[in-house]
Amino acid sequence: MKHIHALLLSLLTASAGGQAVTNITCTEPLALQAMKGVHNPADYAATNVIDDHQQILCELRTRLSPDSLKAFLQRMEGFYTRHSYSDTVSATTGIGAARRWAFGKFQEFSAANEDRLIPAYLQFDWPGGLCGDGLGWRNVFAVLPGADTTDHRIVLIEAHLDSRCREDCDATCLAAGMEDNGSGSALVLELARVMSRYTFRHTLVFLLTTAEEQGLIGASAMAQFCVDEAIAIKGVQNNDVVGGILCGETSSPPSCPAEGDVDSLQVRLFSSASLSSPHRGFARTVKMYYQEKCRARCPCP
Repeated sequence: MKHIHALLLSLLTASAGGQAVTNITCTEPLALQAMKGVHNPADYAATNVIDDHQQILCELRTRLSPDSLKAFLQRMEGFYTRHSYSDTVSATTGIGAARRWAFGKFQEFSAANEDRLIPAYLQFDWPGGLCGDGLGWRNVFAVLPGADTTDHRIVLIEAHLDSRCREDCDATCLAAGMEDNGSGSALVLELARVMSRYTFRHTLVFLLTTAEEQGLIGASAMAQFCVDEAIAIKGVQNNDVVGGILCGETSSPPSCPAEGDVDSLQVRLFSSASLSSPHRGFARTVKMYYQEKCRARCPCP
C-alpha cells in the first residue's frame, strides 16, 4: 500500500470561528507511548498471534456482527442527545454518559483480548467556542499497539460521536443521530471489538471525536496533539454516515445529493479530488479490497 500523509493535519485550520483548541492532554501515558512507537511490542503480544493478512480478511467477514452494530446503535439512541454542549454529569443522557459508555466498551474489548487494547481520553478546551466555552471536552479512543516499532506511524480509524438537531447550539433537543453519526461510531466500536484479536505491524487507534458538528473541533484537537507529540500518521479512515443515506431537508452534499435520496446498498468512499493525491490512492486501495476480498467472497481456508 502506498504510504500516505496525515489527513488529519488538514483539519488544523478548520476550527469554527478561528479559535484554537488548548490544553490538549492524553489521560493514559501508555496510550501515548504506543502512538509514539516507544512501547515494547512484547508487552502487548497475543498468546496466539494471528497476523496473516488473508486469514484476517477472511475472519473479519464472519466476526463483524450486524447484531453487535445494532446493539451499539440502540444504546447510543438511549442517550437522547450527544450534542457536544449537552449534559456531562448525567449517568443516562448527554455526551458525558455516551463517552463514558464508549470508554467502557473499549475496556470490555481489551479485557476480552488479553488487555492488548489501551483505552484513553484526549482532553482539551475550546475557549470562545461556537456555542460558548468548551472546557474539559474529551475524545474517546483506544490504542492497539503495533508489533513493529521500526515504522511507528499509526493508522487512525475514527468517527464523530456527537450529534445535533437543526440548530447548531440546541444542546437539549432530541438528537439521537443514528445515521449521523451513530452509524460511524458503531462501526469504530465494532472494529475495535473484532480487530483487537489480531496482530498488526502498525499501531491502530480507534477514535471517537466530539464537536464535529461545531467545526471538526475534536478532530482538530487530535491533529494538533499529533503535531505537538511528533506522532507520525500513516493513514486515516474517517467513518461518517456509513449505514446508508436517507436525505432529509437539512442534508448536504456530497453524501446527500438531494433531499429524498435513499441509498443503503453502496459503499461510498470520499477522498481528495486530485488524481495524484495519496489520499485518493488510499481510497482506491480500500475499494479494491472491498471488491476483491469481501464482495467477491474470495476463497478462505
